[in-house]
Amino acid sequence: MAIIVILFFSLGFIDHAVSGLATKLFGDSIDWHSRWLIGRKGIDCGRVKVGGDPKRATDCALKAQSDGKPFRVTYNIMGYDSAVAGGVVRTSSGELYALSFVGDPSGSGGISLLRQHSSKTACPQPYHLWVNPKGRINCFQQELSYPKDLMSPNLEPY
Repeated sequence: MAIIVILFFSLGFIDHAVSGLATKLFGDSIDWHSRWLIGRKGIDCGRVKVGGDPKRATDCALKAQSDGKPFRVTYNIMGYDSAVAGGVVRTSSGELYALSFVGDPSGSGGISLLRQHSSKTACPQPYHLWVNPKGRINCFQQELSYPKDLMSPNLEPY
């Protein structure tokens, strides 16, 4: 039975079809990861779509940070061959993390239920949140710049 399930999800088309419905209902791995990090009482500042206005979400995150409250904010970023997002979370213990998300690292497009990946990188201390020229918060640097490699903590070079 396990082999049938693995074969079912390993077929890219079926994986993406199921993933689309599952992520609409339950969220993707950056949603799960960020919810877990902020806890039940954390503030969800939202998820900004590609090309969307980030002002409300960014202002919410900055206010939560200044009030010392846990929060999460996510910004969808235009990817080449997969869904991509970056975000910042503050935990209930006051730690700040940058989150990054790739919907399908194999480059098959969209979001794969089994291959999607989110990662957490600690923000440098002392903590500081900048608003970059695109209106998104970032804990690494204020300006936009190309990452030195794929694993660079700069979540959005463009």
